[in-house]
Amino acid sequence: MGRLTGKHAIITGATGGMGLVACRQFCDEGAIVVGTDLDEEAGRKLEVALQADGLSFTFVAADVATSEGIRRISDTARADLDGRIDVLYNNHGIILGKPLLDTTEAEWDRIHDVDLKSVFLLTKAVVPLMTDGGSIINVASAGALVALPGMSAYCAAKGGLTMFSKGAAADLAPLGIRVNAICPGSIDTPMPRAFFALLSEEDAAAAMEANAAEHFVNRFGRPEEVVTLAVYLASDESTFMTGAAIPIDGGYTAR
Repeated sequence: MGRLTGKHAIITGATGGMGLVACRQFCDEGAIVVGTDLDEEAGRKLEVALQADGLSFTFVAADVATSEGIRRISDTARADLDGRIDVLYNNHGIILGKPLLDTTEAEWDRIHDVDLKSVFLLTKAVVPLMTDGGSIINVASAGALVALPGMSAYCAAKGGLTMFSKGAAADLAPLGIRVNAICPGSIDTPMPRAFFALLSEEDAAAAMEANAAEHFVNRFGRPEEVVTLAVYLASDESTFMTGAAIPIDGGYTAR
């Protein structure tokens, strides 16, 4: 029996680097999963692959930064998860690497809409379906715990997400709902690689090497290392854990 057998889960950012791993690992652990992301083609491929392996997975294309997207997700969950949610894994997010004085109001609003406001909206939509309690897992960042130069808007959004998680943990505890934030360091997924790719090839390689060296373990994390923590937080093994902001960063924030 898997660690999540019978649990109904929503996973956002399903077609990204960590999202693909999360959908597979949650399903392998016995969860019945609705995954969501913007990329419908990639999502349908994921749906076909997981269902071909006999796993319970449904994909819905939706923009979590819009009220319409939130409605699509909650409506799909009601239909495909029998109206009951046990786990909400807010895995989505975008990154903005730009000095404070160069950041536009539109860029500020966009990253807060995607990385913070969407979690608030999705939490409000899903909590009424957590009739037997549940677990909400929010992916923040090491940048929620320490300053990252040239990334003030991103750090503000992820820092806000961390404090939202703590506040939500207090508000939702009487309902039997736990809320925790995961704060990853640099993880080897397409997102950071695309970020570094904005530099020249030589500069990108040097920047990635330097960034890896800022972690005690001198490497980027692997997506499955983060997802394994999420599985624990989603499972009944973590029933005394709520309101936590957990670094999983190879020692980055311990410097």
